[in-house]
Amino acid sequence: MQAILHQLAFGTKDTHSMTRPTDQHHARSNRHARVRGFTIVEILVVVGIITALMGLILAGLQAAGRTTRRTEELSTLRQLHLAWVSYSASNNDYVMPGYLDETAQAQWKVRYRYQVSGRVDPAICQTYPWRLVPYLGWGFEPILGYQLDDNDNIPSKGKTGVIEPEAMEVADQPWFGYNAYYVGGWWETNASGNAQCRFSNSTWAQDNGSGTAIPTKGKLVLRTIGRAAQGSSLILFGGSTFRAPGIYREDSKFLNGSPWITPHILADQMIWNPYTGMIGGVDTASSSLIGDVLTGPASLLNAPLTLGAGGIDMEVFAAQAIPYRRHGSVSVVHLDGNTAGEGIGTLTDQSRWINAAHDGLGNPNEFTHSQD
Repeated sequence: MQAILHQLAFGTKDTHSMTRPTDQHHARSNRHARVRGFTIVEILVVVGIITALMGLILAGLQAAGRTTRRTEELSTLRQLHLAWVSYSASNNDYVMPGYLDETAQAQWKVRYRYQVSGRVDPAICQTYPWRLVPYLGWGFEPILGYQLDDNDNIPSKGKTGVIEPEAMEVADQPWFGYNAYYVGGWWETNASGNAQCRFSNSTWAQDNGSGTAIPTKGKLVLRTIGRAAQGSSLILFGGSTFRAPGIYREDSKFLNGSPWITPHILADQMIWNPYTGMIGGVDTASSSLIGDVLTGPASLLNAPLTLGAGGIDMEVFAAQAIPYRRHGSVSVVHLDGNTAGEGIGTLTDQSRWINAAHDGLGNPNEFTHSQD
């Protein structure tokens, strides 16, 4: 009673009893604020946003990488073209032969030497690289730039009777293939023991201008630059790799190159074509994939199928060096030096490969000629 009167008289409060409930409320609120974290939904949203951003960044980096690599390929093709032109200038306008077997080299009395000393063995001079390297200033990057880890081991001088693996690699696995059958020519020993250019005596149907065929012999292989009908479209070098018969999708960028490249019809034989869902006339729509092998009807078993990121599939009918999409398109350089990334479909135009096909009768995609 005295305490109550004292409070009424002097206005004092029992601070301990009056403030305790409020302090406890704030304490509970602070503890609740401290223990509250992100909910599962919030975490998933954040992770989703980060993943989406990383996907966009990665796609951009991959696209930039492909563009950079494609630009590098086109730059390399320009170097090959300049060297090829220099070769012709040194040989009375005759273009570099695509293939010379050992007998042809002997009959032509041509020898190829290493940069320092020693003769390059004729066995590895049948394809173009060792003919062109001197005109590249003995730089091997335009030849093997896609796999130059061992470039320092490429020999600069030879040993009699010895073919070093690095020298063989230059001959057999260059970055780009040469249009060897129809530019410069494929020279082999005939039955008489003489070097003869393949298709030099082949016959074909020339258009007289009104749709009537003129039986024509030869004129298929371009031997001099001056005879080129369409230098801006005739393919000189292009991405190439050797393939066994089968069906292939987008290729790995790590496959070995080939020293020549072949049009989809060689003479009168189909070599490759965009895949249409048929193999030898058999519909593959009901077939299935097990690993890398297309399975289905007995005629399709073990047909190799390289899986990838899409693009036009290719069917290969005969083992040959075919156009190769190392970075999404086939990098090519034309006779006049212009470069481009080509799609498989556009390369079925035979006039892109064969000088005479511009004058052929009918659809240039179907241009053919006799074997010889």
